[in-house]
Amino acid sequence: MRKRIFLFVISIFFIAHPALAQDDIVFVEAESFQNSGGWKIDQQFIDQMGSTFLLAHGLGEPVADAETTVNFPQKGKYKVWVRTRDWVATWNSPGSPGKFQIMVNNKPVETVFGIEGKEWHWQEGAVIEIDKKSSTVKIHDLTGFEGRCDAILFSADIGFKPNNAAPAGWRRKLLRVSETPVLKGKFDLVVVGGGIAGMTTAITASRLGLTVALIHNRSVWGGNASPESRVGFAG
Repeated sequence: MRKRIFLFVISIFFIAHPALAQDDIVFVEAESFQNSGGWKIDQQFIDQMGSTFLLAHGLGEPVADAETTVNFPQKGKYKVWVRTRDWVATWNSPGSPGKFQIMVNNKPVETVFGIEGKEWHWQEGAVIEIDKKSSTVKIHDLTGFEGRCDAILFSADIGFKPNNAAPAGWRRKLLRVSETPVLKGKFDLVVVGGGIAGMTTAITASRLGLTVALIHNRSVWGGNASPESRVGFAG
């Protein structure tokens, strides 16, 4: 049965563990935090970044911390980088309403994030000491006014600078996500049918941390809404 199923595999979605180490880099996807607290997953820039991000939509009241456990390959000093932006900089507005902090084992990183740059970029943070290989990392909202956190990177190479030019491809490399379908292994969820319901189910499950196989027997995605049938969402 398994062999028959894999004959129809067009694409397989993978999401790695919330944090993965590659050499001296630990990369943490914000939307993969084990507990998102009051932060919400937002998809607005996924076409630009290849990823969703966490948004602090608190209407002026700071939201509850997002929290996860990060496993570091070794103890020692790490440079902290956060992929974020100052969302009001587009209009040259004063102030930075989307400010937030990163906390490691309940100790705040000295840098305040979300205060510079109108474009998504890696904001440089302070150097911290990691004294536990398994550490708690939190995203701490300071304002409740749309703070944005895409990812956090810890580098044991203090002189390392993340790449702003190609975040989607670099992200896949760090998370060890294959560019092509991998037709083996175990999956948490198998979705049969690449229509709108199947696609959204597979993507949502993947974002929630499951390893997902999406099986489809057509050359295009979308089911009835695809170019083959052309039935729009309104029916």
